Amino acid sequence: MSETGLARTFLAASALLAFAAGGCLTPGQEAKLGESEAQKVEQTMGLVRDAKLEGYVRAIGEKLAAASERPEAPWHFMIADAPEPNAFALPGGYVYVTRGLLALVNSEDEIAGVIGHEIGHVTARHSAKRIGAAVVAAPVSIATGLAGLAVSIVSPFLGSVVAATGPVVTGGLVIAPFSREQEHAADQIGQRLAARAGYDPAGIATFLHTLDRSVSLSSDGERSFNFLDSHPMTPDRIENTTARAAKLERAPARPVARNHSDFLRRLEDLIVGPDPAQGVFEGQTFLHPELDIAIEFPSAWKTVNTAASVGAISPGGDAVVALRLAARGSSVDETVRQIEQEQANVAFERFEIRGLPAARTRLAARGQSASITLIGYLGNVFAVVGQSAERTAGPYAQTFDATASSFRALRTSERGAIREVRLRVREARAGETPGAIAKRTESTWSAEALAVANAVEVDASFRSGQEIKVALPQAYTPRSH
Repeated sequence: MSETGLARTFLAASALLAFAAGGCLTPGQEAKLGESEAQKVEQTMGLVRDAKLEGYVRAIGEKLAAASERPEAPWHFMIADAPEPNAFALPGGYVYVTRGLLALVNSEDEIAGVIGHEIGHVTARHSAKRIGAAVVAAPVSIATGLAGLAVSIVSPFLGSVVAATGPVVTGGLVIAPFSREQEHAADQIGQRLAARAGYDPAGIATFLHTLDRSVSLSSDGERSFNFLDSHPMTPDRIENTTARAAKLERAPARPVARNHSDFLRRLEDLIVGPDPAQGVFEGQTFLHPELDIAIEFPSAWKTVNTAASVGAISPGGDAVVALRLAARGSSVDETVRQIEQEQANVAFERFEIRGLPAARTRLAARGQSASITLIGYLGNVFAVVGQSAERTAGPYAQTFDATASSFRALRTSERGAIREVRLRVREARAGETPGAIAKRTESTWSAEALAVANAVEVDASFRSGQEIKVALPQAYTPRSH
């Protein structure tokens, strides 16, 4: 859960799904749809705010866009704040790569290959045709119940609080995969753009190989949604893109980065993996260093952290309890007064949680029940929302109340123990292997992961002074101070 409302979810515009799927959008409508969806991406998935890195990605994108069929169109190239290696595009020229993808690339040609591919999806209008198609990986009954309950609440404030619990239930929505034909077309377009802009058109092929290796490393565990899920890897895709690249003439042009060393330095300091600024779990305890809070979720419940909210789902999948930042620069008294003005029949119980002002109300509609506890802390109001079917409201009430009562300030010792991992560039020693440099630098990457991230085999030997990407842990760096 991010202080600024960021998340690792992508929510599509369902109201325009049927229209977009029919391919009937005018350019003006595509631009409007893209702008609307881009706002949702920023509000839910979030954007990396690093001027150096943002400028680098934007410069590469603008070179490619200038070589496209729509050089005069408005283009927007941004970095989505997600640890998974992914890239996607929205209608209207919105193109995103994730920080997780940037951690895996090994040349500007590879970044250009990915961005060119996404530009291809935009110019071929593939993005408009699939916008809104999503896969929900969660108990549908809870999500449906939350939606029904939210729209039944008269108070806009309470309705929004309940609705924001949804991402915890779904675990995030992912955009639907492109068809093989669309992927083939985007590969062709993207490789032509790369060559016209002076990049090696084989960049997409080399990155796909790296990504395929990376996915294989995580195949034994729970894997997050990545580029290959939405951009299917056919058995011959790497072979085809490699063969096509050999036939394309590369225009003479300078890359944005002066050389490979300059390229690596532009990626240095990138957050690798989960960003503690969005909060971290220690067992069932959620710690958020930016908001200075901690809360304990029920034992054995599955925890989920998104930007809109953080919470847990019951083992049976029939209840959810979540925390969200409900109001900034307000108090519990002010918030309750606002709600009572919006919906006069709402009654609140006033009490304290560890000396903090709190208020609780319980609502029921459409067979669903919700317990909403408001807690005031550091000039903000937090909401703990517990939701289940109305028939199970009694058994779960104590669990929801106990979760809310566990809300507290972050301890100094807890803050000091929070670590983050950042991408660093280190020089190898003569003959060092990926395993040796991982051990010497105390990288969080295994030998295999370090080899993949640097596009070498695990038994490779580095030359003296060769610059290598490593992932190094360090004390958490506060972002709001």
